[in-house]
Amino acid sequence: MRNLRPIALVICLGITGQPSRAGQSLELWSSAEELASVPVSGPAWSAVKNGADEDTSNPDVSNQDDPTNVRVLAAAIVFARTGDSHYKDKVVSAIQTLVTRGYPGGRTLAWARETGAYALAADLVGCRTLEFEAWLRKMADVWIASDGRTLRVIFEHRPNNWGTHAFGSLCSIYAYLGDTQALAAIRAYWIQSVTGPKPALLHYGSDKSWHLDPNDPRMINPKGAMKEGFNIDGFFPDDMRRGGSFSIPPGYTGYVWEVQQGLIQAARVLERQGMAIWDVDQQALYRAAYALQVRLGNQDGAWKAAGDDLWMLAFLDRAYGTDWSGHQDVWGAGKNVGWPYVLLGDDATQPSAASPIWLNIDRLTPRMR
Repeated sequence: MRNLRPIALVICLGITGQPSRAGQSLELWSSAEELASVPVSGPAWSAVKNGADEDTSNPDVSNQDDPTNVRVLAAAIVFARTGDSHYKDKVVSAIQTLVTRGYPGGRTLAWARETGAYALAADLVGCRTLEFEAWLRKMADVWIASDGRTLRVIFEHRPNNWGTHAFGSLCSIYAYLGDTQALAAIRAYWIQSVTGPKPALLHYGSDKSWHLDPNDPRMINPKGAMKEGFNIDGFFPDDMRRGGSFSIPPGYTGYVWEVQQGLIQAARVLERQGMAIWDVDQQALYRAAYALQVRLGNQDGAWKAAGDDLWMLAFLDRAYGTDWSGHQDVWGAGKNVGWPYVLLGDDATQPSAASPIWLNIDRLTPRMR
């Protein structure tokens, strides 16, 4: 478990009521202390600073493509590094807007992509009020989206990108709320969805051709899985089907990277809460990324991470000692979180919960020059 270091109280101005737990930062995504010595130059810094300077005046968690969430997270990172109150004010104002608007409407997919970043940003600037905590609780467990489900229910029901984005946001929300019981419960549920047997509520699509065993479906195919002589180890069956039924070679779909965004978000938050999942099921997250970035990617470059999936490579490098993020512009964000700039502040002297090799500051720094 990481040491939780209290920081100075920062009250969210403009939201009535008293802050709970005295504005303590839980360091869910990073911390001012970790970032204190990280350079404010280079591609990683430029990316997060540019994101922080974008418009954050109209946060909309009902819009699954709204970039305000990751811009607000960028503003929180810049504030944590520089102490410039302008960026803290951007975070606070966005949170105030969300709380004032209340129920957002929209689908659970939008809530799943959008919500978690606001909890992480609020934590990073020390913004904590009873009203915001109540709003987050309603987003997770109370409010029902237009598709008829809560965020928690969509996580429990969907073994694809809908469910994994929900997992990432729920981890961020429950960690921010200090709800360790709920955090442990969703972690255990996700682990069972990977290792089996399938949780009763989890519902796969009718096309189970990408599963190793359609009668024993897993969210991520187990290590060494083969089908008709073809290696399907690490594939997400319920997202692979978006490219078509099982075939050799497989039909391309970008959903197989999309599904991982929420998982990388969850993995970082859980690791920093002493509940790491990087090693689950013989490093399932590594196997999933390797299947695309290397095994399929070396045959057809279309399978390699691109666009708003690139940010994950640096986080995977750090967890597993790979070098997939070299020579690529991976310093931005995805649909839910991102900004690998924070990795430059991680303590490279501590052993990883996933691997004895962490991608440390010395390895990352040359790519910033």
